[in-house]
Amino acid sequence: MENEENKHETTEPAPQSNSAQKEGTLTLETFVSELETIKASIQKRRSETTTLKILFYTGLAVLLFGFVYTSQTLHRAQNQNLESTLSFLQTQVNHTLLLLENKLQREIQDLEAKMNGEASPGFHKTIQNMNQALDQLEPQTTSLGILIEKVQRNSNELSQMVRTLQNQEEAAPPTPTPSGHEEK
Repeated sequence: MENEENKHETTEPAPQSNSAQKEGTLTLETFVSELETIKASIQKRRSETTTLKILFYTGLAVLLFGFVYTSQTLHRAQNQNLESTLSFLQTQVNHTLLLLENKLQREIQDLEAKMNGEASPGFHKTIQNMNQALDQLEPQTTSLGILIEKVQRNSNELSQMVRTLQNQEEAAPPTPTPSGHEEK
């Protein structure tokens, strides 16, 4: 019987124990509600973190795409610029070669004309003609005769000097023209 009484005593709460039990229930309910609040807050933060991750990776993908697009656009622009520069340089080279070809052709034609005797009388021929004309003059005074001989001698010396200079120029190597300058 004592066992039954002990059981009764434990099952029947005492009046003091009832208020403590109410406080425990309130504390337990408060604790459960706080846990629910924390759980909701954690889920909300998890959702926010997921959203931030999505935004971060989307932004990163947009930046990467922008970088690749910009890089390709710049590369295409550089290629086009390079192609136009090469085209311009090729045109310049073609023009320079054409000018050189025309100049060489003129020089060849001039040399052929001189070789065939078609050229107009040159400096030497003119001096020779002048000396022949002076030979046919009959000096009326000795001073005039001396003067005619002096002119003939000076003209022959001048002709010899010009021939010597021409031979030196032909023997000397041609001087190269600086690049970037065109003859006009």
